Amino acid sequence: MTNKINSIPCKVDALSLTWSPTELLRIKHLAKIGACLKGDIVTTAKNDSLARKHNELKENMHKEFLATNAFNNDAYQQIVSRYKSSCEQITREFDERRFKDLPLNSMRLAENEVAARYELRDMLKGELEVDTATKYDDRLNNLLDNIGVDLVDTLCCGEAERFVCRLNNVFTSETYMWTVRPNPSGRFNYQYSATLYADGVNAGIIAWGGKNLGCYVSFMGLGCDALDMARLYQEIKNIPEIKITRIDLAHDDYAGTRSINVARKYAKKGGFNSGGRPASYMYIESGHLTQKIQKQLKKEFRFIPDKGRSLYVGSRESGKLLRVYEKGIQMGDPKDKWVRWELELHSSQRVIPLDTMIKPSEYLAGAYPALSFLNEEQSVIKTIVKRTKMTVEKIIENQVISTRKAINMMRLICDMTDTQIIDRFLKDLADPFTRSSLPQRLAITTTEQAYLERLSTTT
Repeated sequence: MTNKINSIPCKVDALSLTWSPTELLRIKHLAKIGACLKGDIVTTAKNDSLARKHNELKENMHKEFLATNAFNNDAYQQIVSRYKSSCEQITREFDERRFKDLPLNSMRLAENEVAARYELRDMLKGELEVDTATKYDDRLNNLLDNIGVDLVDTLCCGEAERFVCRLNNVFTSETYMWTVRPNPSGRFNYQYSATLYADGVNAGIIAWGGKNLGCYVSFMGLGCDALDMARLYQEIKNIPEIKITRIDLAHDDYAGTRSINVARKYAKKGGFNSGGRPASYMYIESGHLTQKIQKQLKKEFRFIPDKGRSLYVGSRESGKLLRVYEKGIQMGDPKDKWVRWELELHSSQRVIPLDTMIKPSEYLAGAYPALSFLNEEQSVIKTIVKRTKMTVEKIIENQVISTRKAINMMRLICDMTDTQIIDRFLKDLADPFTRSSLPQRLAITTTEQAYLERLSTTT
């Protein structure tokens, strides 16, 4: 007989996601390897896309011809006139794609998004040029300039529209109705955005843009309550490179069993020490100065924290912040014992698993030893230590500064020749042409890697 796992209910109180359409992930990959689009590829793909639209209109025209009296010349002329007018309109819409507004009542993807998807696929099928001499950002901008940011915007808008359509039909709890209001400007460095409402209350935001190569959606408070988190997880877990950029995990202690005082005791006993550097903290209380008359008729004022107390552990800058605060008092009831334990995680120094959406209790319990009471099973999200990549020139500059005195000593005091000094430095390298024999922080290009491989075969 297995033991029952002790688990205290927790919830997701904030969630932010980013993702890109599959075709745009290909653009990122092409930029990494230095690929560039030729002008004729772009022109051909755009012309083919427009031709497909015109052919669809021509097929419809022929169907109308078959349904018309063979000797009715006026009807024929009207059909031809409608065809020409439609071709002009399609060409105009093709050149000025709509990608800034999400339809409020749409139950399908925009037709121009489908056309843009085919067009981009045709572009990426052609012969590409490779140039690794330029930086990644420059290569990416080159691709976007050739493809056309409006086309990429269209794909991103289609992704955003698909997500909004599914809010009411797939991702939501039964009692909520979602609506959308386009914003006049973008948010979070995305060019375009719209505000999401659950039952008329502001519940989140969705943003998109070609320059960012994707979409961003964020839900706060009510927005997370309105979501069917398990269904959302099932639907998005297979999207390539989808990423949680922020998630808040919360436990509500309505009885106040683990109060602010208890949290402070945990801190003094090392309950918020997860190894590494000591966590920063901040303790805040607010209330009134209450007058009290002593026996000696002396007036004295006391601090009465009747507006609530809060303890913060960690920081937003580090991407991990725990808040323990008297939510009931802060909501206006000075007698309410409600205490919330809330962990805010950002992806700046860690990869946040999608499982946190459906296992908030496990991941909140694993954040600090003091939170282990929440769940017998605890999942820990490790911090990533990022190493800065360096160019060849920068590494040479650093090594010259750090070793020039040692080399000078080897020349003057040890009376070693330059050849002996070099041999001394390189003698333990078994295979000088392997990546492991180069500085770990070296940002090596594909051209440099190919050069090393040629050297290894010729020596």
